Amino acid sequence: MRKQQQPSLNGPIPGSSLTTEPRSRPWEKPAKLSTVTETAEYYLDKLSAPKPLAKLLDKIEEGAPLTLIADTFQEVGVMKGIHSLDVGILITPVLIEFMKAMAEQEEIEYVIGTEDEDDEADEGLAMQVVSEIFAEKSPVEHLLSKENMEDVVAPEEEEEEKDTSKGLMSRASAEEI
Repeated sequence: MRKQQQPSLNGPIPGSSLTTEPRSRPWEKPAKLSTVTETAEYYLDKLSAPKPLAKLLDKIEEGAPLTLIADTFQEVGVMKGIHSLDVGILITPVLIEFMKAMAEQEEIEYVIGTEDEDDEADEGLAMQVVSEIFAEKSPVEHLLSKENMEDVVAPEEEEEEKDTSKGLMSRASAEEI
């Protein structure tokens, strides 16, 4: 008989996203860039710098698909509140064409990513590119960081307030019982 796998208890607690204050996350606020043109300029300026471009070309040379890198960029941009999801989807082809042009200019072979292949290893490469270029924690690491997990695991104890409501479904006080 095969052993049954134990469930992983390292993930976020179901429903923990509903315990934060409204508008406390970047993606719940209005986006910083609202047009496709502004967003394209933002990404192309960021990717055209020598250091990020060298890292990007290294990952393309390692075999990371361009579509996956572009999708990861736009997902991270949405999570950071840089642009909205619809602008991110519209900017993805621009990012792919930019990466193709840079790879062709440097004579690097690239994989577009529309072919059917194993994507699990490629996702790690794409996350490395994005986290190195943004020079911050990956979005997953940020969401699972100690600061965020402390809010979920050990919420601050709230002081009990006297509930003076007298509605039909209100709790009965000790005096009324």
